Amino acid sequence: MRLSELGDLYSTLLEAAVDGIITIDEAGIITGFNSAAERLFGYRRDEVIGQNVKCLMPEYVARHHDGYLQNYLQGCPARIIGVGREVEGRHKDGSTFPLHLSVGEALHEGHRNFIGICHDLTSYNAVLRQLGEAEERYRDIVESQKQLICRLDSKLRITFANASFSQVVGVQHDALMGIPLTSIADDAEHQLPYLLAQMFRSSDDLGEVNIKVTMKARDSGALVDWSFKRVESGNSEPPELQGFGIDISQQEAAVEQALYLRSHDPVTGFLNKQAYSDALAAWIQPGRRYALLHIDCSQFERITQQYGFESGDLIMAEAARRLRLGLDRANLCGRVTSDDFVVMAPVIDQDEAQSLANQVVLTLEAAYTIHGEQVRLDTTCGIALYPHDTRALDTLLLMASSAAKDARDHGLAYSYFNPEYHEDLRRQMDIEQGLKEAIDTRAIDVHLQPKFDLATGRIHGYEALVRWTHPRQGAISPALFVPIAERSALGQKLDRYVLTRVAELIAESIRQGKPEPVIAVNITAKHFSDTALSDFIRDLLQTYQIPARSLQLEITEGIVMEMRRTTTAIMDDLRQMGIEVSIDDFGTGYSSLSYLQHLMVDELKIDKIFIDDLESERGATLVRAVIAIAKAHDLRVTAEGIETGEQARILAAMKCDLGQGYFFARPAPSDEVLGLNH
Repeated sequence: MRLSELGDLYSTLLEAAVDGIITIDEAGIITGFNSAAERLFGYRRDEVIGQNVKCLMPEYVARHHDGYLQNYLQGCPARIIGVGREVEGRHKDGSTFPLHLSVGEALHEGHRNFIGICHDLTSYNAVLRQLGEAEERYRDIVESQKQLICRLDSKLRITFANASFSQVVGVQHDALMGIPLTSIADDAEHQLPYLLAQMFRSSDDLGEVNIKVTMKARDSGALVDWSFKRVESGNSEPPELQGFGIDISQQEAAVEQALYLRSHDPVTGFLNKQAYSDALAAWIQPGRRYALLHIDCSQFERITQQYGFESGDLIMAEAARRLRLGLDRANLCGRVTSDDFVVMAPVIDQDEAQSLANQVVLTLEAAYTIHGEQVRLDTTCGIALYPHDTRALDTLLLMASSAAKDARDHGLAYSYFNPEYHEDLRRQMDIEQGLKEAIDTRAIDVHLQPKFDLATGRIHGYEALVRWTHPRQGAISPALFVPIAERSALGQKLDRYVLTRVAELIAESIRQGKPEPVIAVNITAKHFSDTALSDFIRDLLQTYQIPARSLQLEITEGIVMEMRRTTTAIMDDLRQMGIEVSIDDFGTGYSSLSYLQHLMVDELKIDKIFIDDLESERGATLVRAVIAIAKAHDLRVTAEGIETGEQARILAAMKCDLGQGYFFARPAPSDEVLGLNH
């Protein structure tokens, strides 16, 4: 082949090369630059031929290149000639990029020439970086998993374990490597090695194998729910088992705690109401006698209000501790309400039951210390005897509860079950339930009794009175169901029901063009102490668009005698709204006269018991004195229960302002009294 042809061949090969090929002379001047080099560096061949090769290098390399080249030419060993290495190249736009550079040396006509082969590493490095990042992410994910992750070889030795695994078993990561998993598993039945070994022996894919195993931990065992799967390596290496485990110790403990709390009181550890009822049947032995004690610890609510619920719990826990210490272990104890315990105890006779009740009361009434102060529980005990009173255990519980209430009502330390009292209590509970339904269904009627001006004989206003016919017991007196409502926390609900009905009556009377009525509503003690009462009345006035002067409130003398700051604030608020307040049944408490000068009330109502004795000299003197005191405080006076004309005449002569009673008019349905059309 001729020399010219050989040159053409070399040029063709250089141009066809995928990698950039650059040639330089001894001075570092570029003498050759193939097409791949043009694409790599962004220069045209004619732009770099004759330029120093430094133009293709980053500044921090370029400034030393000439020195390196001269040193080499003077005989110093080369660090790059004949060796491939990763360096940085500089693109025409000034950016740098990674490349693999191999430099060779050739002599031509006595001159040294250097050939550099440049391979772009940008994509390669990006792939490596991505692989590294992926591996790092995978490692982070595995290490950050709360799951326990491990790999096992065919001898069940650990070849990999993540941080959670190490943390749960309390063994450093390096110390885990190579030890059998079975050595740190508390597997008394040896299920774990059998199942895992089976996964290696079987030629079939067994899928996942799940097993719960307690792992030996540094302080205690940790229950782990494991899932193992055989993993084929895909090459000549043997398969391994991949294990994923979840520490379910807390879950199991929570389940156990939840099951415990379903049947036990968390404060005392006693059985709760439902569990106690269920346990009685299994606990009682045939042919034996028992006393069921229902222990009522009153004052508990007051203590929690004063010292807080946490202190209340401490007292109940201490009371339970005393019961455990003071009673035989054979007794069955329970806590059935916040302040009530029950104890079922085997007894020989009624005397032993009485002795046990006395012991319980004395034990629980001893002082308790809270925040350095001593407090006491007022304890009463109800006793029901099995099988003397009944063999039905649910009924026995009700009987003991009834007996405890009987003891409380009569101020006794203990009381046996009384069928008559129990029947009366059952009737009251029936009334309470019926009353709740009646309020919800608007089945309680509002009657009105007029109040007359004793000087003119004209109607001055009305008092709202409730009437109710029970679906089973018939008409029930307000004197019976109103106190039941107050005791059962229905008092507020009943008050608001009546207030709403009265607001409706006033609004309807105004709408029909009737005279604007003034109607008084009795308010229970607890409701009047509720700061929300003022807001409720304010909303009523707004909703029904009625004037405040048309609505009056009556409170008993007992409320006045127990006056609190909240009550005084409520009275001030009502007065600012324009709502008048009257003291009902005045005189029955005898101790409230001194309160008159401090109260924001508008009216006194003299109780019927004084009006009944009005025609006697002593009775007349007393009523006259009450009227004089009221007038001295600029209060209006209304006499209740006027039944004769003579009583009305005497009261008018005494300058009593208003009167109401059967002499004037009996209470009647509100529509009838107001003459409303529906």
